[in-house]
Amino acid sequence: MDLSYFTTPNPDFGAPEWVFFIAQFAVAIVGAYLSFMHNDANPVRGPALRRLGYAMAILGLLGATVGALRRSAIEPFTAPYWMTIVTVLLVLLVIYAIYYATAVYPGRLAAWEASQRGKGARSAVRVQQVQRPTPREGSAQGEKVVSNGATPRHSSGRRAARREHKRRNK
Repeated sequence: MDLSYFTTPNPDFGAPEWVFFIAQFAVAIVGAYLSFMHNDANPVRGPALRRLGYAMAILGLLGATVGALRRSAIEPFTAPYWMTIVTVLLVLLVIYAIYYATAVYPGRLAAWEASQRGKGARSAVRVQQVQRPTPREGSAQGEKVVSNGATPRHSSGRRAARREHKRRNK
């Protein structure tokens, strides 16, 4: 292979250049989507996809810029080595993404899942009946005593209030 091909300016913009140019726009759009619009709730996968999206958007915009400069026949950018550089960078990004997905990501996901095992499980807590003081004991502690001798109930939360409302309306 003759290396003069990569260094010789060629103002022609043929089918390979169009494929490169359109592919770079597609990479930039996918990168922008992953960076700014894709919401992943997984705290390990979400940031990884966001970083991949940033890299794709940057390389896609760089490739689109190189393609546009070649299309407009600006002399230093008509040499084929500019497209080769961007293509090699994209291939390196793909190789790193595959490495990350197969070697790094499973370990990070397993570590995160191991750290979440104790936090996510909730034990069943039973509400125990609290013994209510008699009206005389309640008045000694500063509670209000209703004329019929019962102490007023205070709400302990929305769930308890709904449960009490359901019990009263049966």
